[in-house]
Amino acid sequence: MSRRIKYTDEPMEARVIPDFLPAPDKLRFRENAARMVYDTKHDSLRLQLSNAKVVRRVKADPAVVLEYDDLNNLVGVQVLKASKRVTNPQMLAFAVA
Repeated sequence: MSRRIKYTDEPMEARVIPDFLPAPDKLRFRENAARMVYDTKHDSLRLQLSNAKVVRRVKADPAVVLEYDDLNNLVGVQVLKASKRVTNPQMLAFAVA
């Protein structure tokens, strides 16, 4: 570094900037990692993206339900009659690409 730092005795003006980030309880993906759960009793497979409370469900397909939180964030995907749509819903593999 060839630039020299210049120091001064001049007074500085400081001001408080309001927090622009949402409250921690409003952030997406603030809890545990995503997980997949297969319910053998109801034959449904659910991809849970967040632990946020589901407030709205939308049927995207006769066999697929999208779940949203109060901020309209996608927090889950359900596959109904999973044994007919997934080769082996009790044995799942996870890959990061």
